[in-house]
Amino acid sequence: MRLPLYGSIEKGTEPNLVGLQHPALASLPTQLVCPLRAGISHTPLREKIIIAEKEYIVACDLIRPINRRVLRPMGHLDSDSSARIIATFQFMLAQDE
Repeated sequence: MRLPLYGSIEKGTEPNLVGLQHPALASLPTQLVCPLRAGISHTPLREKIIIAEKEYIVACDLIRPINRRVLRPMGHLDSDSSARIIATFQFMLAQDE
C-alpha cells in the first residue's frame, strides 16, 4: 500500500498532507490526513520520511478530516514509508490511558 500525498496550499509545489484513509472510503466527501512538515519535532507518534532528498515529519498525532475539494493529489509515498506511517498510527490508537 502506498499512501497518497496531497497539497492544501493553492500554489504550493510540495505536498503538505499524507492521506491515511482506506481506498474503499474514497466516495466520502472528506479525506483523513496527517500534516507533513519539515522542521517539526520528532516524537514516538511522528514518523520521519524522505521526499525528493528532503527530510519531513508526518504528524500522526494531528490526524484530521479535510474536505476533498481543497486537496490537490501530489503523488504517493513509497511502500516502506507508508508502512511505517500506518504502524505509527496504529501504535497511537493502541495506547492505553
